[in-house]
Amino acid sequence: MIKKLRNRFVLLSMAFISIVMIFFYIVISGVLYIYITQSVQNTLKNYTSEDYLFQYYTLGEDNVVRSDAIDSSSICVVGINDVGTIALLDIGKGHIDPDKLDYFVHYVSNSDYEFGMLAKYNLFYYRADVGFGYRIAFADSSRYMTYLKEMLVTDAVLVVLTLAVFYVIIRLLSRIFIKPVQKAWTQQQNFIADASHELKTPLTVILANCDILHAHPDETVESQMKWINGTDEEATHMKELVEKMLFLAKNENMKPQKITEQVNISDLAMQIVLQFEPVAFEAGVELDSDIEDGIVITADSTSVNQIIHILVDNAVKYAGIAGKATLKLRRVKNTVYLSASNTGRPIPEEDLPHIFERFYRSDKARTAGTGYGLGLAICKSLAEQQNATIDVISDMTTGTEFTVKFNKQKPKKDTAEI
Repeated sequence: MIKKLRNRFVLLSMAFISIVMIFFYIVISGVLYIYITQSVQNTLKNYTSEDYLFQYYTLGEDNVVRSDAIDSSSICVVGINDVGTIALLDIGKGHIDPDKLDYFVHYVSNSDYEFGMLAKYNLFYYRADVGFGYRIAFADSSRYMTYLKEMLVTDAVLVVLTLAVFYVIIRLLSRIFIKPVQKAWTQQQNFIADASHELKTPLTVILANCDILHAHPDETVESQMKWINGTDEEATHMKELVEKMLFLAKNENMKPQKITEQVNISDLAMQIVLQFEPVAFEAGVELDSDIEDGIVITADSTSVNQIIHILVDNAVKYAGIAGKATLKLRRVKNTVYLSASNTGRPIPEEDLPHIFERFYRSDKARTAGTGYGLGLAICKSLAEQQNATIDVISDMTTGTEFTVKFNKQKPKKDTAEI
């Protein structure tokens, strides 16, 4: 699908550019043709004027008017009196067959246009009315047409080369433009595959438990509690998974909302640390905190509570046995930093760019193997809704640390105690 989309993008782009280029080629060709014909017309008109005639023409010994001012390779001037007799002729000018001169003069004299072209004989003509007849100038059109054809061929080659360059550029740009679509498509495919996989396991357990219960219809409920509790547990897991997926789907494309609620994040963070102390104790993890007092931010309390809960849960879960997890909260000017760090095996460098993706779990870094790989994706989505950012660093020396940065948080003014 992505390949077809890319090819369609290239095809449509090239079609549009080709239409534009052909349009300009036609316009430029028309302008060039008009320029050449008007230039020839003005030149021939000049040659038939009275001023030009008396200034440059002289009568030769053969009673034929000649002029050194006219290019003998392309121009021929003929004078016609009012009875149609050729009164002025310089037959030495231009490549005109004398036997066809009468035909040319007759054709031009009866033409509805004073300027035109005899395409069959490669001649331009201009007819000037001089009162007592006509004065006609002929010009060899072959060199003008040759020049026009050369220009048109040159322009056509330039158009083809330009289209080729555009094609290469569009092919390269299409990779850049398609990348977000390809990423979204891949994520969607992975989401469907991962969601199906995550739902398949609890469904299999539930169906298996139901089969066992159906196989022993005479047993008491108490004797079958093992299977009933297992079914209930898996159903609860499924419900949790579906709720998380729905949450991500709902919030994925939502724009950050303007929030005016004031949240004492210091108190909230301390409460969550206290809640997780029994969990950390059972896991053999030391849970520590470094929370600055009295920090108030503008945010949604439910979302902030969920962010802290996810980060602390993640830190305790992957600290490892005899490890240490720490929650820190501090303010630096107008920015509030909330970070959760833990010891234990660091996240591999190649996994860091994907750590906030849905259903992403690294076997090397996320060794616990529990959960659905949605917690950090939800955490990032919630942070973005609060106009905050979340980053992660992980190495062998310092361990792993997730940091949420709440920007533009003005310090709460202290009130004097009475």
